[in-house]
Amino acid sequence: MLHISAAPRWKVQLLRQWELLRDGTQVPVGTFGRRVIAGVTLAGPASVEAIAELLLPGRPVDESAERLRAEVHALRDRMPGLIDDNLGRLALAPEVWVDLAELLHTAYSQAAIVPAGSELIGELRDAELLPGWVEDWALYYRECVRLFRFATLEAIARYSLRLDDPGTAAAAARSSSALEPLRESSHTLLIRALVLAGHLREAFFVHEDFRHRLLEQTGTEPSPALTYALGLAASTAHTPARSIGAGAAATEAARPDDEAAHPQKEAVENGP
Repeated sequence: MLHISAAPRWKVQLLRQWELLRDGTQVPVGTFGRRVIAGVTLAGPASVEAIAELLLPGRPVDESAERLRAEVHALRDRMPGLIDDNLGRLALAPEVWVDLAELLHTAYSQAAIVPAGSELIGELRDAELLPGWVEDWALYYRECVRLFRFATLEAIARYSLRLDDPGTAAAAARSSSALEPLRESSHTLLIRALVLAGHLREAFFVHEDFRHRLLEQTGTEPSPALTYALGLAASTAHTPARSIGAGAAATEAARPDDEAAHPQKEAVENGP
């Protein structure tokens, strides 16, 4: 009886580090081959010329496209089932698993946002795209993914506050503020979560730490919304921590309008 082996199970990892796996085993790939697979993953399906211009900018189109075709041919010979070039458009084969696509799918499900688990929050916090890659296209996509991670973490924090879940809200807000250390909205959400949990001294510390860093690095004061999150009038923001006694209920009046649960992902999908 003729035995037909199943197609290899490919996995492409772009977050935290580059890795290509076949049936769970790491597959070595040369430098340009790694760039080709990553570029096709992020920008495909796209024409050979478009991918070549992305990966080899500044070169004549014919020359860069010819080099790309040669590399794709070599990759397809060595790694059947990984890259699809039907109709002259390059893309990963549909059955290839990609960690970035998995993160986008998970973060976009309503069940993940409300309520979100610590695993998703940790993944959004740490999932840097292609760390250490310095090409312009890699920097562009890394920033797109970072903005997606940040916006999703803020959405989780907002919805967790609406669910009276200060623990999840604080974890998400801490993670978003780590991605954007001078973003006031994340620190406001963190302060609201800490007040709701009854951690008033810590909330005051977060307020003062952010205020001093913002003043030192930008020369500006935060808006009154940051202070209102403490449940205090702006004029009393800089009194000692022992004076804080407003409690969590006072933060409700200061809540900004809720934004959409899911940030837009067109920049990640459409590319430059």
